[in-house]
Parts: sequence; structure tokens; C-alpha cells
Amino acid sequence: MTHSLEAAIVGAGPYGLSVAAHLRALGIPHRIFGRPMRTWTPMPRSLSLKSLGFATSIALPEGGGDFPGWLRERGLETLEPISYADFADYGLWVQKRHVPGLEPTDVARLEDLPEGGYQLTLESGERLRARQVVVAVGLGYFQRIPAELAPLGQELVSHTFGRYDFAPYAGREVAVIGAGQSALEAAVLLHEVGAHPTLVARTPPVFHGRTPARRSLLERIREPLTVLGAGRKHWVLEHLPWLVHYAPEERRVHLARTYLGPAGAWWLRDRFVDRVPVLAPARLLAAREERGEVVLRLSVDGGTASERRFAHVVCGSGFEHDVRRLPFLDAGLVGRLGLIRGRAPRLSRRFESTRAGLYFVGPISAYAFGPLFRFVCGTTYAAPTVARRLAARARLSPAGREVPAAAPERPGATA
Repeated sequence: MTHSLEAAIVGAGPYGLSVAAHLRALGIPHRIFGRPMRTWTPMPRSLSLKSLGFATSIALPEGGGDFPGWLRERGLETLEPISYADFADYGLWVQKRHVPGLEPTDVARLEDLPEGGYQLTLESGERLRARQVVVAVGLGYFQRIPAELAPLGQELVSHTFGRYDFAPYAGREVAVIGAGQSALEAAVLLHEVGAHPTLVARTPPVFHGRTPARRSLLERIREPLTVLGAGRKHWVLEHLPWLVHYAPEERRVHLARTYLGPAGAWWLRDRFVDRVPVLAPARLLAAREERGEVVLRLSVDGGTASERRFAHVVCGSGFEHDVRRLPFLDAGLVGRLGLIRGRAPRLSRRFESTRAGLYFVGPISAYAFGPLFRFVCGTTYAAPTVARRLAARARLSPAGREVPAAAPERPGATA
């Protein structure tokens, strides 16, 4: 049986929950699918957010419900470091309080219809039609593995995303690729369970300083504290996020990929320095499997290539935001999408793709809107923007009528 509705949301992480909460407040009929905070749970309390508490709130349509307030009520740290597990619990609290109708089932297939709108097939077999769809998936589909390591099996190579238990590697040599927070934290956790990690990175690791709880007026003027850190450019990206959307594509993509480059949090420094060996600057030239282990061919500091043997390789090599990796998207629909560099969806300033009524929010929108949307803080702009757009379309499009294609938008235009 096929059911019809105005709007559907695919994904129940921070972005999906935020959009659903805003639609609920606007009175727009919708359904949201996904297991709430799936990629954040279960998380060990030994893992901590790199972001500050006030920078990690899920945007809600009414006052209250911010992350620092939730932490404060429970007597927890409100600035840094904050456990991933605490954020996951906060997200589940947001879901129960603001998105009670969430359906914890996955969308198996999403396809567009010739007469307009979209058909979703749930893993249960239920089919439904929606005039508008918001894709709000997180990072789970987008792990990047270096090409040299990609042919090796998961027994030998894994990504830091979703890896929390390193106890099986106690007493064994493990290579960790990368110099960002996830790579540095994986190396620390490996060391702390008795493994022998070696960090392999293109640049030596660096660590941010601790964020001061109090700053002088002059410091606040010179370097305003924002959800992205202290700095005037950060301030512009937070408060004027739509500006990036109008930048030339090459500059916009470069900004999304490189802004806030690899670095570790201050609270990792003492657990890492003098405990984890580092090979940097290093280039990974080749990799092969040999007798159940991984042999890496490396050039360190421009020197002669040499080989190192490891029981396992953990890749903290980031993510590739490629819409083609979303297994539930119909191949024909993907082929009809306008894409940036053949990967990320081309979006209007309301986060609408080139297929009318299909929206993308979260990290997959970073190539269109910039680095703010790699993080939870991007919900503050994205969720109300998309919700208002869906509401306007819902009120202008009677049930059963095809939604017209979106016209090109100009700076300053309103929904």
C-alpha cells in the first residue's frame, strides 16, 4: 500500500531532528525515518567532542533545549571536554521531547516520480509518496580510505569513524593514518589499551590551546568567540553563512575541504606527546598484505622509501561527501541531480537540489554552503531555512498537485 504525505525526512541525527522539530512547530505534516542518533550511540565516555558545548546545540524552534543548559542541569562540563556519550544522550532527549513521532526504521529506496514528488520504500516494505523530501544523513556513508589501502580487507584496514573498541590490538603494532582529532584520539586510545600505535601523517600533529572561560573586552573584539572558534572569519561564517553560497565554486569547495584543518584538542596533548611515536612528514607510497599483516611503504621527511609492518591500519583520513555513496538513492535520481565536482549536490540558497522538492542538509551540503555545515552548529541556519521553504511550498501546493520546478534565486530573494 502506498501512502501520501507532504514531507519526509531521511535521517534522525542532529540535522534531521532539527528540521523535524521546526516542521512540527510550523504545523507541517511530515514523517521522519531513521534510528535516532545512530552514529553517536553507543559511545564510550572516553571519547570527547572537539567542539565547545555552546557550539554543539541542536537548533530548536523555541527557547530552551540548548546543549550547555542540558549539561548544566545534570552537573556536567559545559565548555570542554564534553563526552560524546553526553551529546548522544542530549540528542535522544531532543528526539523524545521535540520529535516524538520519529519512526526508527530506515529508508531502503528513494526515487523521483514522473508526475512529480518522490516515492520512498521503507525497510519494512511500506511505500509512501512525499511531495518534498529532506535528506539529512550524517557521515556514516562517507568515510575516506586512502587509495593505497582501499583494496585491503576490513580485517586489516578500518576507519576511525565508528571504531571505539581497540582492546583486540593490545600488544600489537598498529599504524594510525592522519593528524586530525580522530586520528590523534585513536592513537591515544590504542596506547591506553596496551597497543603499540605509530602515527603516520603528512604533517606533524598540532594541538589547539585551551579555550579561556573569561576574556577581556579587547580580546573579544579582536577575536570574537564563535561556534567555529575565536576569530573574525569564524564570526562571518557563523553569522552570514549564506555569503559562502555565492562565492565562486572553486573557492567555496576549497574552503569547505581545508578550513579548520587537522589539529587535536588541548586535552589530548598530554596523553599523546612522548607516548605515541610519530612518522611525519610522511608519504604513503604503497601498501600490501603479507602473512596476515599490512606492509606500508613510506617516505619519511623526504627520505628514501622504507617498509614498516603492522597488524592493522586505522585511517583518520576524513570523509568524502559524495551523494553517489548513499545506497538508498535511486541511480536514475542521482543521474538527474546537478552535482558539484560530480559528487556533492548543487543546492539553492534554500538547500534545494536541482530536483524540485528534494533537499540536502548536513555535511553533504558543505560544498554548497561552506565548512559551518560540517558541524552540528550548522543546524541553526539550515533547519529553519529548509522548514520555512517546505512550509511555503506546502501552503502553495494543494494535495495531489505537482510542485513546480524551483526558479533560480537571486541574493536577497525570499521564499
